[in-house]
Amino acid sequence: MGVTPTNTTERSRRRVRAEHLRLDHDVEVHSHDVVELALVRDGRAVQRSADDVTDIRSGHVLILTPGTRHSLESNCLLTTNVFLDPTLFVDELSWITRVPGWGAAFSPQSRAPRPVLILDADDRTAQLAELFDELAAGTGRSRDLGIGIFEQYALLFAAFSVLEPLVSATVNSREERSYRATVELAVELMNNNLDHPWTLGSLAAEVALSPSQLSRVFVADTGSSPMSYLQTLRVEHLASLLRTTELSISGAARAVGWHDPGHAARRFRSRWQCSPNQYRERFR
Repeated sequence: MGVTPTNTTERSRRRVRAEHLRLDHDVEVHSHDVVELALVRDGRAVQRSADDVTDIRSGHVLILTPGTRHSLESNCLLTTNVFLDPTLFVDELSWITRVPGWGAAFSPQSRAPRPVLILDADDRTAQLAELFDELAAGTGRSRDLGIGIFEQYALLFAAFSVLEPLVSATVNSREERSYRATVELAVELMNNNLDHPWTLGSLAAEVALSPSQLSRVFVADTGSSPMSYLQTLRVEHLASLLRTTELSISGAARAVGWHDPGHAARRFRSRWQCSPNQYRERFR
């Protein structure tokens, strides 16, 4: 049985490609099976994911990993997108996922829901645009004239170098923040007992602080008051239940401590900008 050899350079080139995209219409919820870096060159859009609702604009960089589901609302958005085969991060680029902060951003392991990491390139936009343009130009050339594997990887690593401070700062601040013991305990109590009728006084009593003391240290560590934090936990867990269970909307709301369906719907819409029913239809 004969085996046709595969050219290493051509195989690797297919694993890294880039192109310019123009979006003149809304894009429904869809998932990704590659690692995608999208640099917004012009225009604005509203990006919706299971994790958040975000306005995106020129200078933003979106990093999407396998398993990400999101939608876009836009009438004109120009981007340059770099698509990376996830197997790159299993073999020759596996070490990148061990760089502090980068594992969460570039891990090829699919899990739902995956957050969309949005970075503001700011004064790095022009530098990134030049690198992405070169990658896109190389993708579009003929086989004989296309950029070689070393030049391609050099451009990719140069782009990673520009992104590194932004990725590390964003992921570290979001995932590696530490709280003092009393705040950790309060967060744990709320997380584990969302259906409990918490008040500031009852939560403060559980952690042996006065309500004013708890409020002060909680805001200092989290940037939010205890009760606002609780509402965020409830609305995010409600979203998770709508995605992953067959509970009715009212049943899911009760499970997170909201016994008034109207109140739950208002809280949910204020966070996700859609009704619980619309959210379930989009992200299941």
